Amino acid sequence: MFIHNHFFGCDPPNEGCHSIMPHLHRTAPFALLALVLAFLLPGSALAQERVSFQISPTIVEDSIDPGTDHSYVITVKNLGDQDATLYPIARNITGVDSDSQPIYSLDAADQQYELASWVTYQESEVHVPVGGSAQLHFSIKFPKDAHPGSHMAGVFLTDRSAAEIKNGSSIGFEVGSILSFRVAGEIIEKTEIREFYASKSVYGSPEVSFTLRVENEGNVLSKPYGLIDITNMFGKKVVSIPVNESAAGVYPKAIREFNASWSSDRLEFGRYEAVVALIVDDMNGAQTISRVVQFWVLPMNVLTPILIGFLVLVLIVYILLRIYVRRQLAGVRSARASAPATRGISRLAVVVIALLVAIIIGLFLLFFYFG
Repeated sequence: MFIHNHFFGCDPPNEGCHSIMPHLHRTAPFALLALVLAFLLPGSALAQERVSFQISPTIVEDSIDPGTDHSYVITVKNLGDQDATLYPIARNITGVDSDSQPIYSLDAADQQYELASWVTYQESEVHVPVGGSAQLHFSIKFPKDAHPGSHMAGVFLTDRSAAEIKNGSSIGFEVGSILSFRVAGEIIEKTEIREFYASKSVYGSPEVSFTLRVENEGNVLSKPYGLIDITNMFGKKVVSIPVNESAAGVYPKAIREFNASWSSDRLEFGRYEAVVALIVDDMNGAQTISRVVQFWVLPMNVLTPILIGFLVLVLIVYILLRIYVRRQLAGVRSARASAPATRGISRLAVVVIALLVAIIIGLFLLFFYFG
């Protein structure tokens, strides 16, 4: 579908994608829906009518000066099994929803970054025969007082006329391209990380989920990308996780959420630190913004036997020390009645020293493994 692109965080655009959208109430957000699947389902009443279109380009981008006119062309190919007459319509993009889909609106009164009403079409309708293609020629006249920054919209070809769409009395399909223009003027580029956190503070296994919320305080589309570096309690980097590899856009004056996760097959233990560093490309070059979060990994299936063994070891050392002290005291008492004799290190002392050495070696091995 045409919205699967780097602007809104889905897969990169593909000219072979097919876009189908139902007409909703004109004041509601418009989300794309692949109704073509309904035609392909076995037993469907519409199985004999396959509706499928290919449109190119899927994205039209340009940098514009206020008060200028620009012309563009969209080509649509009919891959279905019946001729089609399509009608052009444009809608402003007002943001992105929680599923990374653009939010469209026909109402322009409250839109700071208007674009749709500036679009005019050379063809009032486009006839596309089966297996053939047709072109939609349109122009955009940018007013002299056009607001600087990003202006985005969708230009659609639909099987319903504008009057039918406004009446909201019918459901059809739409196929279209995204328009993204940057109008010259006072450009503000400011992207901030508002939140970065792990879903929990303590994990029983190395399966960690991260949430990153990025706010665009500027007036142009922002496309932050970067890495989350995770280090263990000894300062050794464990892994780097990519964030927003597709360079999904954050709409001006909006907050967007990104998610990432880390899992490991190794035995992980202790305190970890995750540092997210995002790169934001702007007119002044690449800027970096970052945040830090800490969490613990405590695998109880491993720690429980170790803790029990350690407690048992401490108890044994305690008992042996008690026995050793008592024997030493008994030796002192007997020494008063007889001459002192030369004695070597007792067996008990050897056992205690061996246990302490074993503990030290075990700690060293843990340090070597996790470090």
